[in-house]
Amino acid sequence: ADGEGGLVMTANALGRELPFGVYSSFACYLNETMNGFEYQAAGHMIAEGLVKEGMAVIKTLDERYDGNKRNPFNEVECGDHYARSMASYGALIAISGFEYHGPKRHIGFAPKLTPENFKAPFTAAEGWGSFSQRIQNGKLTAGIDVRHGHLSLVSIALESAGGDKVSVKLGDTVLPATMKRDGKRLIITLGAPVEIPAGEKLVVSVS
Repeated sequence: ADGEGGLVMTANALGRELPFGVYSSFACYLNETMNGFEYQAAGHMIAEGLVKEGMAVIKTLDERYDGNKRNPFNEVECGDHYARSMASYGALIAISGFEYHGPKRHIGFAPKLTPENFKAPFTAAEGWGSFSQRIQNGKLTAGIDVRHGHLSLVSIALESAGGDKVSVKLGDTVLPATMKRDGKRLIITLGAPVEIPAGEKLVVSVS
């Protein structure tokens, strides 16, 4: 509608005929704003470091479905409850800087938004939960809280500008661990594989 924001699929400002015979005045897939593609573009922007731009795309989309104008649980694209808006999950992955490799028992996070105070859900092969992170006075504290199933880990990737000492705890138990730094990227390797059951939290501190 007039006055609403959105990311247009394709620009054809010169109005020339496109190779496949479609003109700019033909709206299908060209002059449209499509939720699923907006989420994909926004997620890619965020992953490439254009966080402000990517969040601006998501904000305009969210404003179109704020509940006053349209159903916030049905972002219409080609039809009601169209599945492509599930690409929004990709934006969450990008914002979290999430990485996961089940067979290698590896998980990682590098928040792109408010890394000093961040929390987001995650899903793994055999469980899901939430990840939280705080950075205060150069100290990083990160928590992996498993809420359902379980999570098997050998290594954890995090991001921090400072610190060379690592501490890992599962509940009250201190786990042997080593840390390697590559710039801001940290790889924490546990002395032995650990399985985090539902209801337990792994806490990593780097100082």
